[in-house]
Amino acid sequence: MVLPREGERIVHGTVDFTSAYFLRAAALAAEHGCGLGFIHAHPKGRGWQRLNGIDHAAEASFAAQTQVITGRPLVGLTFAGTDAGFGARIWQQQAPRRCAPTEAESVRVVGGHLAITVNDRLLPVPAATNRQLRTVSAWGQTTQDDLARLHVGVVGCGSVGMLVVEALARTGIQRLSLFDFDTVEEVNLDRLLHATIRDVRLHRAKAHLAARTARRAATATNFRATPYELSVVEPAGFAAAADCDVIFSCVDRPWPRAVLNLLAYTHLIPVVDGGIAVDARGGRLRGAEWRAHIAAPGRACMECLGQYDPAHVSAERDGSLDDPAYIIGLPGDHPLRRKENVFVFSASAAAAQLNQFVSMTTAPGGIADTGAHLYHRRP
Repeated sequence: MVLPREGERIVHGTVDFTSAYFLRAAALAAEHGCGLGFIHAHPKGRGWQRLNGIDHAAEASFAAQTQVITGRPLVGLTFAGTDAGFGARIWQQQAPRRCAPTEAESVRVVGGHLAITVNDRLLPVPAATNRQLRTVSAWGQTTQDDLARLHVGVVGCGSVGMLVVEALARTGIQRLSLFDFDTVEEVNLDRLLHATIRDVRLHRAKAHLAARTARRAATATNFRATPYELSVVEPAGFAAAADCDVIFSCVDRPWPRAVLNLLAYTHLIPVVDGGIAVDARGGRLRGAEWRAHIAAPGRACMECLGQYDPAHVSAERDGSLDDPAYIIGLPGDHPLRRKENVFVFSASAAAAQLNQFVSMTTAPGGIADTGAHLYHRRP
């Protein structure tokens, strides 16, 4: 954040700034390989903020210079003083020395509480429907409108991910992106919601099964579920995931978790993560545990919480985790060898992740961050 120094701000009815302030900020941005964003306030504004004539003239006068100095377009942001809402636009070149603003769909503010300000002109408020009466009665129509317009990604459409997809669709989320490069197998049928023997015979992709399930369960009138037979470690999968507002991590491999951790802190996309560990030594159930937490700025990251080991990421990247000889050589209780699971435990893990999501987005009782949750099932 580049704050104005003495003499760089001009107050005469409205607030303006000098060219020296802009040039100093632009030079710092270029030095660090960054773009430049202007944030200015409408003290009495509420909700999505659009440009007035004075704001337009101020941003337009510096848009072309920003492109030249930083190599990136100027981002303009307007803060609403009444409810802490935002408006945003990107200034793009239309002709030599002339730029015009393109409005954003939304502005995401991350931290303990995920706050989204939505541009109603580009993402209209969803039509009211009787399909969500009980849901709306829990947190109100305004919160439901904001939730519905989130773009939510689910990475991993297995036993936990499929339950998450079902819940999000029934809650009224309008747009889901679903990631899984695997197909339905017979060994999945005891844990994979809605999977049938016919899906096994057709070698149906889990992402497509999840999309079909979501469309059947959706309560939103304008619903989209996009399947991606990709991993987030692939460039195309990463790019698609980076377009989401929130991501559910329903994977058990270290490399995808490391990539999602990167998205959480460098692209400011909250990641709702969780996992299951079953203690089945000697062929008998001795206990189980599942956990859920959110990786986002201001919260502990997945590596810090022990959800993946960087050494295991390297092993997966060089192909060792797909080498039977390597896996057999690991100790019997090594986390990379443990595959035990029960559908009931998957349901518990999915519920824990969904509760984290609800807390972050609706802040019940004004509390959005309740920390990581760890649940133990012992005799």
